[in-house]
Amino acid sequence: MKRTASRSEHWLLPFAGVLCVLIVWEACVRGGVIRSVFLPAPSAVLAALVENLRYLLASAAVTLRDIAIGYVSGCTLGVGLGLAIGYWRRLDLALAPVLLLLSPIPIVTFLPLFIIWFGLNLIPVLCCAFIAALFPSLMSSISGVKNADRALVEAARNFGASNRQIVMKVVLPGALPEIANGLRLSIQLCFLVTPVAEMIMGDIGLGGLIWKSADLFKTELVLVGQLTLGTMGLILYKTFDYVETRHLLKWKRHANAS
Repeated sequence: MKRTASRSEHWLLPFAGVLCVLIVWEACVRGGVIRSVFLPAPSAVLAALVENLRYLLASAAVTLRDIAIGYVSGCTLGVGLGLAIGYWRRLDLALAPVLLLLSPIPIVTFLPLFIIWFGLNLIPVLCCAFIAALFPSLMSSISGVKNADRALVEAARNFGASNRQIVMKVVLPGALPEIANGLRLSIQLCFLVTPVAEMIMGDIGLGGLIWKSADLFKTELVLVGQLTLGTMGLILYKTFDYVETRHLLKWKRHANAS
C-alpha cells in the first residue's frame, strides 16, 4: 500500500533531488570528467549570474514583455474568435479550411515573412509570440464550445435567452476547462517560440543574450539565460495554476450552480 507523502516531503524531496544533481555536476566538472568549456560547474554558472545580473535582468524584462504582449493579445483574440466559430456553424464552415491549413505550420517559419513586412525590429518577435498564443487558445475554445451540452443550449433558447446570454451563461462555463488547457498551452508555446525568434533577430531579450554568449563561447552565460527562462516559465505556470483553481474553474462552478 502506498504511503501518502507528508507536507514536508513535498518540499524536502525536490530540494534534495536538485541538490544531488548539483553536487554530482560540480564533482564531474572539477574531476575532469566533463570539460568546463562544454558544461561549466554550477559554481561558475552562479558566478556568471552575479557578475552579469544587471544585464540579465534587463534581458529577462524584455523577453517577459514580449511574451506578455503576445500572450495577452493572442489569447484574447483566440478565445473570442473561438467562441464565435464554435457557436455559429456557418462561420465554422467558412473558416475551418483556413485554420486547418495554417495551424500545422511551424510558428518560427513565419518570422522571415514578418521580417520582410516589418523589418529588423521588435515587431516580428511580437508577431511570433502572438501566433504562438493564438492557435492553442483558438482551437481549444472551438472544441470547448462544440462539446458544450446542447440540451442546455436549447433549453436556454426556448426560454428566450439571447445569443449573448447563451454564450456567456451556458456555453462559456461548459467550455472553460478546455479553454484553460488552451491558455496553458499558449504559455508554453510562447516560451518556446519567443526566445528562438529573439535569437534569430539578434540583440533582443534572453534569446539574444544566449545567442551572443554562445558566439563568444561563454557557456556559463548560456546556461544562466536558459535557467532564467526555466525559472520564469515555472513561476508563470504556478501562477496560472493558482488563477485557474481559485478563479476560472470556481467561476465555472458558480455559473453552473446558478
